[in-house]
Amino acid sequence: MKNEINMRYLKFYLALVALLSCGHCFAFDFEVDGLYYNVISDNEVEITYNELYDGGYSGKLIIPEKVKYDGKDYNVIAIGNLAFYECKGLTGSLNIPSNITSIGSNAFTGCTGFTGSLVIPNSVKSIGAQSFSGCEGFNGTLTLPNEIESIENATFLGCSGFIGSLVIPKSVKSIGETAFASCK
Repeated sequence: MKNEINMRYLKFYLALVALLSCGHCFAFDFEVDGLYYNVISDNEVEITYNELYDGGYSGKLIIPEKVKYDGKDYNVIAIGNLAFYECKGLTGSLNIPSNITSIGSNAFTGCTGFTGSLVIPNSVKSIGAQSFSGCEGFNGTLTLPNEIESIENATFLGCSGFIGSLVIPKSVKSIGETAFASCK
Protein backbone atom coordinates (compact mmCIF):
# COMPACT_ATOMS: atom_id res chain seq x y z
CA MET A 1 0.00 0.00 0.00
CA LYS A 2 2.81 2.42 0.90
CA ASN A 3 4.60 1.68 -2.39
CA GLU A 4 1.34 2.28 -4.29
CA ILE A 5 0.89 5.72 -2.64
CA ASN A 6 4.54 6.63 -3.27
CA MET A 7 4.17 5.58 -6.91
CA ARG A 8 1.07 7.79 -7.29
CA TYR A 9 2.95 10.77 -5.82
CA LEU A 10 5.89 10.07 -8.10
CA LYS A 11 3.64 9.87 -11.19
CA PHE A 12 1.84 13.07 -10.16
CA TYR A 13 5.15 14.84 -9.52
CA LEU A 14 6.62 13.74 -12.86
CA ALA A 15 3.48 14.81 -14.73
CA LEU A 16 3.54 18.19 -13.00
CA VAL A 17 7.23 18.71 -13.80
CA ALA A 18 6.64 17.78 -17.44
CA LEU A 19 3.68 20.12 -17.69
CA LEU A 20 5.49 23.05 -16.10
CA SER A 21 8.74 22.57 -17.99
CA CYS A 22 7.16 22.32 -21.44
CA GLY A 23 4.10 24.43 -20.92
CA HIS A 24 5.99 27.66 -21.59
CA CYS A 25 8.54 26.37 -24.12
CA PHE A 26 6.86 28.14 -27.00
CA ALA A 27 4.02 29.82 -25.19
CA PHE A 28 3.13 33.41 -25.90
CA ASP A 29 1.67 36.17 -23.79
CA PHE A 30 -0.73 37.63 -26.36
CA GLU A 31 -1.67 37.84 -30.06
CA VAL A 32 -2.41 40.93 -32.15
CA ASP A 33 -3.15 40.92 -35.90
CA GLY A 34 -1.90 37.37 -36.31
CA LEU A 35 1.50 37.90 -34.64
CA TYR A 36 2.39 36.41 -31.26
CA TYR A 37 4.25 38.33 -28.56
CA ASN A 38 6.09 37.73 -25.30
CA VAL A 39 6.38 40.56 -22.82
CA ILE A 40 10.04 41.35 -22.09
CA SER A 41 9.59 44.32 -19.77
CA ASP A 42 6.87 46.71 -18.66
CA ASN A 43 6.59 48.28 -22.12
CA GLU A 44 8.60 46.01 -24.45
CA VAL A 45 7.77 42.81 -26.32
CA GLU A 46 9.32 40.38 -28.76
CA ILE A 47 7.60 38.60 -31.60
CA THR A 48 7.62 34.91 -30.77
CA TYR A 49 6.89 31.49 -32.18
CA ASN A 50 3.55 29.75 -31.81
CA GLU A 51 3.84 26.00 -32.36
CA LEU A 52 0.17 25.83 -33.33
CA TYR A 53 0.82 28.26 -36.19
CA ASP A 54 3.99 26.54 -37.41
CA GLY A 55 4.85 27.87 -40.86
CA GLY A 56 1.38 29.34 -41.18
CA TYR A 57 2.17 32.97 -41.85
CA SER A 58 1.44 34.00 -45.41
CA GLY A 59 1.17 37.14 -47.48
CA LYS A 60 3.01 40.36 -46.78
CA LEU A 61 4.68 40.30 -43.39
CA ILE A 62 4.34 43.57 -41.49
CA ILE A 63 6.44 43.82 -38.35
CA PRO A 64 5.10 46.74 -36.30
CA GLU A 65 7.17 49.16 -34.24
CA LYS A 66 4.49 49.25 -31.55
CA VAL A 67 1.56 47.07 -30.59
CA LYS A 68 -1.41 47.74 -28.33
CA TYR A 69 -2.86 45.01 -26.17
CA ASP A 70 -5.40 45.20 -23.38
CA GLY A 71 -5.22 49.01 -23.42
CA LYS A 72 -1.44 49.12 -23.08
CA ASP A 73 1.18 50.18 -25.67
CA TYR A 74 4.29 48.04 -26.14
CA ASN A 75 7.44 48.69 -28.18
CA VAL A 76 8.36 45.73 -30.37
CA ILE A 77 12.13 45.42 -29.83
CA ALA A 78 12.99 41.86 -30.83
CA ILE A 79 12.20 39.05 -33.20
CA GLY A 80 12.51 35.92 -31.08
CA ASN A 81 13.92 32.47 -31.77
CA LEU A 82 11.93 30.58 -34.43
CA ALA A 83 9.44 33.48 -34.76
CA PHE A 84 8.75 32.87 -38.46
CA TYR A 85 10.38 29.46 -38.82
CA GLU A 86 9.66 27.80 -42.17
CA CYS A 87 7.03 30.26 -43.33
CA LYS A 88 6.48 29.27 -46.93
CA GLY A 89 3.73 31.65 -48.01
CA LEU A 90 5.32 35.05 -47.45
CA THR A 91 5.35 37.65 -50.22
CA GLY A 92 6.98 41.00 -50.79
CA SER A 93 9.95 42.54 -49.08
CA LEU A 94 10.99 41.93 -45.49
CA ASN A 95 11.05 45.27 -43.68
CA ILE A 96 12.61 45.15 -40.25
CA PRO A 97 11.73 48.29 -38.24
CA SER A 98 14.53 50.45 -36.86
CA ASN A 99 13.51 49.77 -33.24
CA ILE A 100 14.36 46.04 -33.45
CA THR A 101 17.54 45.34 -31.42
CA SER A 102 17.87 41.57 -31.86
CA ILE A 103 16.89 38.78 -34.20
CA GLY A 104 16.82 35.35 -32.57
CA SER A 105 18.20 32.06 -33.79
CA ASN A 106 16.27 30.51 -36.67
CA ALA A 107 13.92 33.51 -36.73
CA PHE A 108 13.38 33.29 -40.50
CA THR A 109 14.91 29.86 -41.25
CA GLY A 110 13.40 28.31 -44.35
CA CYS A 111 11.16 31.26 -45.20
CA THR A 112 10.39 31.52 -48.89
CA GLY A 113 8.72 34.15 -50.99
CA PHE A 114 10.50 37.29 -49.83
CA THR A 115 11.57 39.61 -52.65
CA GLY A 116 13.74 42.69 -52.83
CA SER A 117 16.64 43.62 -50.61
CA LEU A 118 17.21 42.65 -46.99
CA VAL A 119 18.22 45.66 -44.93
CA ILE A 120 18.96 44.85 -41.32
CA PRO A 121 18.77 48.20 -39.52
CA ASN A 122 21.62 49.64 -37.47
CA SER A 123 19.53 49.23 -34.30
CA VAL A 124 20.08 45.44 -34.50
CA LYS A 125 22.97 44.48 -32.23
CA SER A 126 22.65 40.69 -32.40
CA ILE A 127 21.55 38.20 -35.02
CA GLY A 128 21.24 34.60 -33.87
CA ALA A 129 22.62 31.52 -35.58
CA GLN A 130 20.77 30.36 -38.70
CA SER A 131 18.46 33.40 -38.55
CA PHE A 132 18.02 33.57 -42.32
CA SER A 133 19.32 30.16 -43.40
CA GLY A 134 17.48 28.69 -46.35
CA CYS A 135 15.61 31.89 -47.19
CA GLU A 136 14.78 31.98 -50.87
CA GLY A 137 13.41 34.71 -53.07
CA PHE A 138 15.46 37.77 -52.15
CA ASN A 139 16.55 39.53 -55.33
CA GLY A 140 18.28 42.62 -54.01
CA THR A 141 21.21 43.49 -51.78
CA LEU A 142 22.00 42.37 -48.25
CA THR A 143 22.81 45.26 -45.90
CA LEU A 144 24.21 44.46 -42.46
CA PRO A 145 24.02 46.79 -39.42
CA ASN A 146 27.01 49.10 -38.89
CA GLU A 147 27.55 48.10 -35.24
CA ILE A 148 27.14 44.32 -35.48
CA GLU A 149 30.09 42.54 -33.85
CA SER A 150 29.54 38.95 -34.90
CA ILE A 151 27.81 37.00 -37.62
CA GLU A 152 26.85 33.65 -36.13
CA ASN A 153 27.08 30.15 -37.60
CA ALA A 154 24.95 29.57 -40.70
CA THR A 155 23.23 32.95 -40.40
CA PHE A 156 22.67 33.25 -44.16
CA LEU A 157 23.41 29.64 -45.14
CA GLY A 158 21.78 28.78 -48.46
CA CYS A 159 20.19 32.17 -49.04
CA SER A 160 19.66 32.61 -52.75
CA GLY A 161 19.06 35.66 -54.88
CA PHE A 162 21.12 38.39 -53.24
CA ILE A 163 22.85 40.63 -55.75
CA GLY A 164 25.60 43.22 -55.52
CA SER A 165 28.56 43.39 -53.18
CA LEU A 166 28.46 42.20 -49.61
CA VAL A 167 30.00 44.76 -47.26
CA ILE A 168 31.08 43.42 -43.88
CA PRO A 169 31.08 46.30 -41.37
CA LYS A 170 34.39 47.11 -39.67
CA SER A 171 32.74 46.39 -36.31
CA VAL A 172 32.54 42.65 -37.10
CA LYS A 173 35.02 40.71 -34.95
CA SER A 174 33.94 37.17 -35.87
CA ILE A 175 32.12 35.33 -38.62
CA GLY A 176 30.79 31.88 -37.74
CA GLU A 177 31.20 28.72 -39.74
CA THR A 178 29.10 28.51 -42.91
CA ALA A 179 27.69 32.01 -42.26
CA PHE A 180 27.35 32.63 -46.00
CA ALA A 181 27.83 29.10 -47.37
CA SER A 182 25.85 28.13 -50.47
CA CYS A 183 24.63 31.67 -51.08
CA LYS A 184 23.97 32.28 -54.74
